Amino acid sequence: MRPFYIFILFGFILSILFSSGQIENPDTHLRLTQTRIILEDGEFGLPEDVGEDMHGNIAINESGQRYMVYNPGQTVVFIPIYYISNLFCSNEVSAYYFSAFCVSFINYFIHALCAFLLFKIALLLGVSKKQAYLLSAFFGLTSYSFVFAQSTYEHHFEMFFILMSVFYALRNNTKNKGLLSGLMLALGLFFRTTTILAVPAILLLQKDNKSRVKLLLSLTIGVGFVLYYNYYRFGNPLESGYSLAWSLANGDKFDFWSISRIPIAILGFLFSPGKGLVFFSTTILIALFGVKTFWKKHRIMSFSVFLIIAAYLGAFSMNFAWHGSIWSYGPRYILPIIPFLYLPIIYLKPKKWVFIAMIIALILQVELISVNYKRDVLKDFITYNGLSDMKYLSGINKEPHFVQAKQLAIILPKNFDRLNNYQPNSPWKKEIRTASNEEVINSSIEKNSINFWWARVFHWKISVFSRVFSVLLLFSGIIGAFKLIKYVKRKII
Repeated sequence: MRPFYIFILFGFILSILFSSGQIENPDTHLRLTQTRIILEDGEFGLPEDVGEDMHGNIAINESGQRYMVYNPGQTVVFIPIYYISNLFCSNEVSAYYFSAFCVSFINYFIHALCAFLLFKIALLLGVSKKQAYLLSAFFGLTSYSFVFAQSTYEHHFEMFFILMSVFYALRNNTKNKGLLSGLMLALGLFFRTTTILAVPAILLLQKDNKSRVKLLLSLTIGVGFVLYYNYYRFGNPLESGYSLAWSLANGDKFDFWSISRIPIAILGFLFSPGKGLVFFSTTILIALFGVKTFWKKHRIMSFSVFLIIAAYLGAFSMNFAWHGSIWSYGPRYILPIIPFLYLPIIYLKPKKWVFIAMIIALILQVELISVNYKRDVLKDFITYNGLSDMKYLSGINKEPHFVQAKQLAIILPKNFDRLNNYQPNSPWKKEIRTASNEEVINSSIEKNSINFWWARVFHWKISVFSRVFSVLLLFSGIIGAFKLIKYVKRKII
């Protein structure tokens, strides 16, 4: 079986076994709602009844028009999904929430494609297929990317296009590789402007100045698009909307960017219980065993990895919301650096303890996604009538495995009883529910179902046919997993 098909099967298995079946954050709801408005009204922009200005994700221009601050990449990806849902669903409510259900499966496929690109990059660095597969397995099964793929944010697309750019930069037998490398970054800008942070690192990987010039030329496509997109919304090509949205939500309470935040934020990214990589992606510590050899054999690649890590950590550490809010899971802003942290694993000898560590780490990562992570945040929010971000993130009792184990023990018995759907009987417009916060945390499907779609279908009010089809789909994922494991044992290990 060709490696590409192995990773496609891998993506199918992950999405079937671990997708949540719902959109858990207002950011993706806002993007999907923008998709709905484009298809239903033929307009780009947000009416007054959509979104919350105080969430910091909506900006208002001088004419009073409201826009989401996000680049349109995910909104465009959602268009065919929403269009097809409209064809098959009987009403607009069903169409919206079926689209949201489908959207929840996407990121695991993108995650698997990133694992494939990491495999290809390892081969380009000169290691064996066995070592390349080992790297991809650690990244694909035990990294923060695996955990965060259950969320529906756009950061996985950013990571994917950066890896594509690195792949073309390292590929010597590709004509116009500089152009292709820059084009991948341009496509990444369509999803997140912060893709630009990877440019210095990938310029370093180009073999000559001619390739670097070609990269910059093709990159101008993405830069030009972003500048035009900003101008279209806010009349200023340099205004992304974030400063307007942050001012609208927070007033003039503090500086949005400050160098003084860097030390605390970097420590938070790495070691804080609520956001630290050592808790959400613990197996990066195993990669340390291969760092010395990786440095000796791939000096330029090592410098490039250092540049991309420094760029992301440095830039986001200056921001007042470096943590991405306590209502999002883990250090999402630095997701694109995760695959590069795992690269030294290509020089790890595949001994028995390595595979045992991988299996244990996978079990622990599955535990992290078995419960809607917002349940604990909402519980504390209700208990203390509000929350301090830094206090929540830095508390040792907020170590994610401990928190999720505690929450899993609470919700497990609830899954054998009736749970309620408190989503409004309309397409999403705001983060409102038809019950109080106490009722949501005690009896909602959203917060109390085991956090996988195949558990939620038995709480949702759907047809018997839909439930039977869901069971068959789940079994196809399980069978696929056994087939893939059998193939890996026979052909790879």
